[in-house]
Amino acid sequence: MNNPLTRDQSSLDASLRDGIWHAIMLGAGETFLGPFGIFLKASTIQIGLLATLPQFFGALMQWASALAMDHLRNRRILVVLSALFQGVLWLPIALVPFLYGRSEQAVNVLLLLVTIYHGASGILTPVWNSLIGDLVPAEIRGRFFGNRNRLTGMSTFFALIVAGLVLHFFEQQGRVGLGFLVVFGTALVARLNSAHWLFRHDNPEFHYSREQLFTFAQFLRRSPKSNFARFVFFTGAVNFAVALSSPYFALYMLRDLRFSYVEFTSVTSVAIITQFLTFRYWGMLSDQFGNKKILNLCGWGIGIVPMLWLISSHIAFLMAIQVFGGFVWAGFNLASANFIFDAVSPPKRARCVAYRGMVNGVCVLAGSLVGGFIAMRLPKSMVLGDWSWSPDFILPVIFFISGVVRLGAAAFFLRIFREVRDVEPIRHRDLIYRVSHLKPIAGLTFSLIASPFRAQPQESKEDPDKPPE
Repeated sequence: MNNPLTRDQSSLDASLRDGIWHAIMLGAGETFLGPFGIFLKASTIQIGLLATLPQFFGALMQWASALAMDHLRNRRILVVLSALFQGVLWLPIALVPFLYGRSEQAVNVLLLLVTIYHGASGILTPVWNSLIGDLVPAEIRGRFFGNRNRLTGMSTFFALIVAGLVLHFFEQQGRVGLGFLVVFGTALVARLNSAHWLFRHDNPEFHYSREQLFTFAQFLRRSPKSNFARFVFFTGAVNFAVALSSPYFALYMLRDLRFSYVEFTSVTSVAIITQFLTFRYWGMLSDQFGNKKILNLCGWGIGIVPMLWLISSHIAFLMAIQVFGGFVWAGFNLASANFIFDAVSPPKRARCVAYRGMVNGVCVLAGSLVGGFIAMRLPKSMVLGDWSWSPDFILPVIFFISGVVRLGAAAFFLRIFREVRDVEPIRHRDLIYRVSHLKPIAGLTFSLIASPFRAQPQESKEDPDKPPE
């Protein structure tokens, strides 16, 4: 990016390359941890724990990492070492079925290794956010991260497609374990390359004063009056709702619907390619109209997504849902990440990222446990008076409940925090109409529903705290 505001172009270029390799690791590695657990014969509860317990441990390590930054001046070295350790862990993960077979013991070992893996990610996350926040000027954050996320989305998509084809090939040969060894080996190589580019980042000195430090207890005490804390509780509530269902989508497709790895990969990749195609547009909208407006719009959209899974299990319909889901999640994730950079001063950034991770980690673990509890106890049929319903599979009911809770989180929390920087005002109906005409995916998704929202421009400014109409 050629911009005079950029402090160190080589660092930003290195960040783009790091993002690409990291995304390849996600596409060929993390995306298939759930299917790997299913291959090892994990139970429903174990699948839920595999998706959430490691994230909770990662949140604890974020807290520890933020505290360590008070005594650390070289942020880059901690980021690089964490990435290297995380990459190396893919080897023992890939070897689990060869050492322990497909058994409960194998699932427990996998859970332990993935927990350590996310612990390394937790150490890295707040330090990297602190470092990259100092390297990317505020005026171009939306465009920079929109472009970065576009490149990483494309990389994740291609890695996911190739990994799915590899698994399908080995499944046809009756050697799925070997297929996982190949794709996780690819994840290992990708993370090592990512660490190389992390080492190429500039390493500005980290400055802070004791007056700027605050504990997690102080963060909680200040939360009733803190705009950032209200944002954190919003994302925590959303993550609780997401965790009710997210661990079970792979289980639903692979176990209940009996999708092949190619079909599973096809459905999963649609959301990723949609994000890749739209991140850039969300970044421009974020720079112009602010992150809160994007959260107002996408916060409601992500509540609708899981409810649609109850309608049909046809693969074409599920892929259509993923188009919509990928679009709104692209805006939500980008705006959430950028809101932190806007709302928090650089010396406090690592701590705030860690405390947000703590809240989210607790919410994700709680959501998964509640979702697993509900999944194990929902009746096979539901009767209300003369009306009765016996779904073929029970997991879509969990998806519907997750959507209801997401909408509840949006309804309550989006009203209580505000935009933190001066942005161009726009009414929500005008933003919806503008979003509906983004090409090539957004127009396809929203044009049919957005036309009634079109309104003539008005000169009056809207209260930024006003909820969506």
